[in-house]
Amino acid sequence: MISGLRFTNFLCTPFAAVFALTLMFAAPSFAQEDGVLTIGDKAPALDIEHWLSDRNGEFSGFTGFEKDKVYIIEFWATWCGPCLTSMPHIVETQDKYADKGVQIISVSREDLETVEKFLERKVRGEKEMTYGELTSAYCLTTDPDASVSKDYMRAAGQGGIPTAFIVGKTSEIEWIGHPMRMDKPLEEIVNDEYDREAFAKTFVKKQKSDLLMASIGKLMKDDEPEKALKMVDEFIENADDETDQSMLARMKSVRNSVAMEVGGEVAVEAYKALLESAGDDVRSISRLTSTVVRKRKAGDEVDSQIVELACEAAAKAVKIAEEDGKDKATARAMNTHANLLYLCEKLEDAIAVQEKAVELSDDKQNVKFLEKLKKEMEESQG
Repeated sequence: MISGLRFTNFLCTPFAAVFALTLMFAAPSFAQEDGVLTIGDKAPALDIEHWLSDRNGEFSGFTGFEKDKVYIIEFWATWCGPCLTSMPHIVETQDKYADKGVQIISVSREDLETVEKFLERKVRGEKEMTYGELTSAYCLTTDPDASVSKDYMRAAGQGGIPTAFIVGKTSEIEWIGHPMRMDKPLEEIVNDEYDREAFAKTFVKKQKSDLLMASIGKLMKDDEPEKALKMVDEFIENADDETDQSMLARMKSVRNSVAMEVGGEVAVEAYKALLESAGDDVRSISRLTSTVVRKRKAGDEVDSQIVELACEAAAKAVKIAEEDGKDKATARAMNTHANLLYLCEKLEDAIAVQEKAVELSDDKQNVKFLEKLKKEMEESQG
């Protein structure tokens, strides 16, 4: 089975949550009832095991979200560089809003010993202050059973940290994002000037797209490309005027790459579509054709029709590169073409093309491949 030619490029995302297909196609309201935590939903209760700081007693004895108060639930880890970079900003934010009913609660899922050792370390760039002293300005916690992370991060399809959830005065999720970007929404929420619906419309579109991609990624990881393709096809078929057009375009691109994993005629048609989308761009054609070469050299199965299509496309890339007058680009295209001719068992043609590649570039790999081709020719005649 051939691996997807571009699939890993656009599925390299940090999303940890994976949800069923039915969650992906829910109505686009921002207060959903499909199990996905999103804007407008009631904030899940906090069941945190260890509270390591509470702003010197100001926030002690947390029993739950209170009406007319604002909470920021921020997820972090001791090993997370951006999390540590965000800490001074979190301190400033807590200092600014402490007397306005705002409480910041940072949650790690690491064990208590790991976090306690971290708090003894000196703050980067500071000789006197420890992280324990720095974070004493707000509530720093750790929850080793990851129940809070599951209820917030996983439920909302958020995989990267730091991530902050702003819980508003009605104990509902108002905003989700990077803590360094929460200043404006937080100020508006505190001052009752926030347009939740406007933010939700944008956020939920991206959230649904991310969740769908996470589901596809999980299926591909589990070697179930047929199910992944069905999921993508159902999304495309069910698209209407209300569907986010950028997401639809993304899914159409994803479809071709997922189809490459399925194999057979489906993969052949998908490869044709990928080559079509590459147009006359030499780099795009080269990526698609050279990947076929790499897959075959790695011992992966590649449909013979795909190899032939790649060979034709590589010849096209050579012609375009020659017209552009770029010797290095032409030599690279010729090398790929020669490799594909070799895979198509056209040894004589492969040698002729590779000789031209060596004339334009005496790259050691080009020369080595030419020598290999000539040796095989001699052996076949011998």
